[in-house]
Amino acid sequence: MNGKENIINKILADADARCQEILSQANASLRATLDRCDAQIEQEKETLSARIDEQSKERLKNRLSSAELEARKYKLAAKQRLIAECYNKAQDKLANALDKDKAAFITSLIKRFAEKGEAVRVSASDKIVTDKFLESFDMELKLDKKRHDGRGGIILIGKGYEKDLTLETVTGYMREQTESQVAAALFGD
Repeated sequence: MNGKENIINKILADADARCQEILSQANASLRATLDRCDAQIEQEKETLSARIDEQSKERLKNRLSSAELEARKYKLAAKQRLIAECYNKAQDKLANALDKDKAAFITSLIKRFAEKGEAVRVSASDKIVTDKFLESFDMELKLDKKRHDGRGGIILIGKGYEKDLTLETVTGYMREQTESQVAAALFGD
């Protein structure tokens, strides 16, 4: 039986050698796979890190842009408040003007916009406009019995229409026409 045992031992030794060879190849393949995975992980980590840096920079840029926009909005609102204050002061100055200055203002409105036979409605504060004052224009203007609620100026009333020339309307119109010039004078923009 010595020959059989030698054959069995030879088969077992060959099987052990083959197992060792397969294990060695499997370990080498495992190491190569692990090395590839480590390299891929490192590459993805670098890519992800670069993307995170890029997104962080983009977020920072967006926040800066947003902050700059808010600053411009605030600055614009402050400029608009200053411009509005200028027009409000002009309106106050006209509303509180001396009678002769109010008369000059109302005279200029009548000469420019009044038509023959219209009624003139004035504010309660404009006591200078009387029938006698209106006769001086030789346009058959008459003083309306009602008063308007504005701070000054007039409303010209014809058949089926009204021309609102109150102080608020006139300064609003003037603001539309001159606001850019006022802004340039105030801010140099």
